[in-house]
Amino acid sequence: MDESYEKPGPFKRFFFACAGSYIKILENCPSEHAKYVGIGATIFLTACMAVISGSFAIYTLVDNVPGAIAAGLLWGAMIFNLDRYIVSSIRKEGRTWYEVALAMPRIILAILISVVITKPIEVELFRNQLNSALYAYTAQLEKEAIVQLEDKLGLDSIYQEINLVDSMRVEYKKLKDGRPTGISFGEVSNEYNAAKTTYDSLYRIYNPRILSNETERNNLWNKHATRVYETDASGNKRFIRWDFPEQYQERTNVLIRANRDMQQTLNKQQALVTQLEKERKLMRESFAKGLDEEIALLQVKREELEVAKSAREKERDAQRGDALKTANRYGKGFPARIQALELLKEQDGSIWWMSNLIMMLFIMLETSPVFVKLITKRGPYDYLLSRIEHYKKVESLRSISDLNYDLNSALRFRQRQNGTPVRKPEEELYSDN
Repeated sequence: MDESYEKPGPFKRFFFACAGSYIKILENCPSEHAKYVGIGATIFLTACMAVISGSFAIYTLVDNVPGAIAAGLLWGAMIFNLDRYIVSSIRKEGRTWYEVALAMPRIILAILISVVITKPIEVELFRNQLNSALYAYTAQLEKEAIVQLEDKLGLDSIYQEINLVDSMRVEYKKLKDGRPTGISFGEVSNEYNAAKTTYDSLYRIYNPRILSNETERNNLWNKHATRVYETDASGNKRFIRWDFPEQYQERTNVLIRANRDMQQTLNKQQALVTQLEKERKLMRESFAKGLDEEIALLQVKREELEVAKSAREKERDAQRGDALKTANRYGKGFPARIQALELLKEQDGSIWWMSNLIMMLFIMLETSPVFVKLITKRGPYDYLLSRIEHYKKVESLRSISDLNYDLNSALRFRQRQNGTPVRKPEEELYSDN
């Protein structure tokens, strides 16, 4: 190697090490220094961001600054090691599509790493919004925990039974006082409702027609009917009759018959409704006579339900603290903040855009070393590295060949000493003995 170049300083050597390159080779390739300094600096900065991200994430879980920093440093070291391995494992051999195919798993891994790094930083950036969202989320969890506890203890069913008993008592008292009630009285009540519905429907249809026919008949009469007079011997006019033309009289008769038919239908349906209403009223009065006993039984049942409700409410209050602690535990910490962040992104478009832009920024930073290695041409460093690797490979193969030759020579010498036939090397390789 040419030793005439100025050796890089500690700053460059540090970033060369971060890039996973061989410093001894890079010392003789000054044209490659800027590229590998950039790659190493990107890997180092990504690791620094991973330290910050990991510290934020752990701090939300343990609420301990030294412990969070220690865990963040460990996380950053792991990310640094992965990034360094990803970049250093890519070899420039002059075959573009082959290199891209080899780099795809590394690019996918880099994207996953960037997503993992980004989340804690997003949580910290949107801390104020998340605190408000988490307060509402925790309150909802507490409410759901209490509901589940009440359902487990059977309080919900008791509440429903009490409401049913109260509603029945109210209806029975209305019935007893003669007020309208929603209680049905079997088949008679159903027949009455059906008949009343039919009557209301017919009335809505027939009544406008009857009024219209009556109006038309009156108009015909007022327009075409005339008075007929006669003059007596003394010269005085005397009214005899109305004169109404026959064609208008026929039309009037048609209107009168139509109105009569419709009115008869309405009267018949109304009579049915009136009859069913009487039967329904008699049944209601008969039913109301025994309501005092029913109301008393409902009161006893309600008192029993109140006793059961009080006992279960005491049990609920005893377990309430544990249920709320469990809800608060699920409503706090890093996973809850991630969930709240996703809800905020769905509700607020600006937060969605900011979150995705931050993630894309980290994806760009994380994948940039890999893309730099892919888009740059094969340089002196790559040629020297290939030459050294090929030289080491040839040396290793030569050593293996020498060892095999020495082993075969020793075997042949021992066979000669034992008086056994000497085999050729290829026979030694394929022999079962």
